Amino acid sequence: MDEQKAIDAGRNQCSSLAKPNDKIDWLVVQRFGNDAHPLTDAQGKALNATLRKTMCPK
Repeated sequence: MDEQKAIDAGRNQCSSLAKPNDKIDWLVVQRFGNDAHPLTDAQGKALNATLRKTMCPK
């Protein structure tokens, strides 16, 4: 994933984090993972925690 796509994915995930639901960790895995670099659910959960602290503070 190139830098701009990663930033866009982060911004989109911030919007999702503002409206939490039961698929929030699944969404981040879909946005940041791919066939060549799949993410696990645990990695998705950790990524959401990092986004909340950095790019998407309340």
